[in-house]
Amino acid sequence: APAAAAVSAAPTGLATTAIVLSDAEEENGQAKEEGEEEAKNKAEEDEEAEEAEDDAMAALMEVPYTVFQKKSIHDNIHGFIELPPLLVAFLDTAEFQRLRMLKQLGGSAFVYPGASHTRFEHCIGVSHLAGVMVEHIKQQQDLDITPCDILCVKLAGLCHDIGHGPFSHMFELFVNRVRTKEGLLPWHHEQASLGLVDLLLQRNALPLTDLGLDHPQEDIAFVKRLIEGLNPKDPWPEDIGRPEAKRFLFDIVANKRNGIDVDKLDYFLRDATAALGTPPIGCDVQRIIRCSRVNNVDGQFQICFEEKIGLGLFDIFKLRAWLHKYCYQHHTVNVIEEMIADTFEAANDSFFVTGANNTPCRLSDACNDMVAFCKLGDWVLNAIEASAEPGLAAARAIIARLRRRELYSSVLSPTHIPEELYPTLTAEKVERDILAHLPPDADHTALSQSLLVHFVVINYGSRDARGLANNPLTNVRFFNPKLDQNEAHALSHRKLSDLFSPRSYSERLAYVYTRDDQHYDLLLAAYRAWRHTVAQRPGHKAVNVTPFPLSNSQSPRKKKGFPRTNSKDLI
Repeated sequence: APAAAAVSAAPTGLATTAIVLSDAEEENGQAKEEGEEEAKNKAEEDEEAEEAEDDAMAALMEVPYTVFQKKSIHDNIHGFIELPPLLVAFLDTAEFQRLRMLKQLGGSAFVYPGASHTRFEHCIGVSHLAGVMVEHIKQQQDLDITPCDILCVKLAGLCHDIGHGPFSHMFELFVNRVRTKEGLLPWHHEQASLGLVDLLLQRNALPLTDLGLDHPQEDIAFVKRLIEGLNPKDPWPEDIGRPEAKRFLFDIVANKRNGIDVDKLDYFLRDATAALGTPPIGCDVQRIIRCSRVNNVDGQFQICFEEKIGLGLFDIFKLRAWLHKYCYQHHTVNVIEEMIADTFEAANDSFFVTGANNTPCRLSDACNDMVAFCKLGDWVLNAIEASAEPGLAAARAIIARLRRRELYSSVLSPTHIPEELYPTLTAEKVERDILAHLPPDADHTALSQSLLVHFVVINYGSRDARGLANNPLTNVRFFNPKLDQNEAHALSHRKLSDLFSPRSYSERLAYVYTRDDQHYDLLLAAYRAWRHTVAQRPGHKAVNVTPFPLSNSQSPRKKKGFPRTNSKDLI
């Protein structure tokens, strides 16, 4: 019986042990499950944190980091320039960065090697000076100039030249030559500036409100009108969200009233420094800005200047005429830009860029397609030169002449065009008149293709009601702070010294070139015959001079040891 009891008791002990073991295992299992759950939760939390970090980085990538911070840029003319975030947002876009590919002075770089600066730095400089002037006016007078107004004026300065094409103003020469032949209206780069601003805003989701614009739609409309400029007689635009009392803001970037604006103040200094090293005529920009204020003149608020800087302002216009005479419209610059324009025209039907909807677009049509236009730069000349396209052979031949400095030959010296003939005598009419003096048996078709007439028009940037050039200070209003700074008036003649007044405020010269030297003699005789029909100003002989002594003659017909080549011989 005891044995049986022991035997029967054994299962009870084992069962107890089993129950204990089962409880321990259950506790261990629960702990394990809790540990696994905790690890799973931590992994999920870590994954969620990583996803949140990725989302934050993705959000930052959607908007460029430059949008959120200002920039300081060192400029060789104005020193350190600080750009607010709004301007940086516009600056760091493909539409604006293309200005790095556009030389400011086009063909002038072929004559003045230092003149290789671009539209990029000029636009930054204009924006800086626009800010300096509007800030000066705000500190000096209570004119309800808001921070948003200041940003808009600066932005207009930054984007005012965004619409230039390859080789700057030369591209307008080429485009309008083609448009004239096709019966289309002339085109100007300001139209492309407005179009590219729209394209920039369409392509880049810029948070304009966060960047300082109070009413983006009205503010952008205001910026675009500032780029266009506003004539004193133009009606006040109703879509810019500002009262007409702020009309003076239109005098800062593109002054249609008298031409004194920060655009000119920047490029006069920048171009003269790049091309010549030192401006030939002094131009104290900071003094001009400090001596300005806003006055009500004939019911319109406009920027006026102290009387004491009248001569300094006149020097600005004198510098303008000087740069046009010896830099922008230098006789060699003219012929080089005509050759580049001929190159583009010869390539126009065979060289295409991709436009909107991936449509091929001719060079001359790019001004109507901002997607295509945005891709253009000075590189186009190199692309034509490097292309193997048979249709570009004639264009490559002109480039080959340009590379060897075999420029179009100048026929005689330029002819001075009397001012009374300005309205009726155009380059196209001169071409027709010269061709009319050719012998009947001459090849008029070949000679008309070889003949090139280029007009050089230089003035002080001001005209009277009849359209004739006059003293540019005529349209400027001055004040005397020692008498009444709120009273603005025209500068009297007795305060303008005759010592610094030129005999004439305008000059128009007709240059005649031949693209093919084989036609030189026939065109020379016809040109001489035409010159006799043009009344020369008494005592004035139209000659071509430069401010520096040069040993080479103007566009020589031949170079010693190197016979000149015609473009058709290189095709």
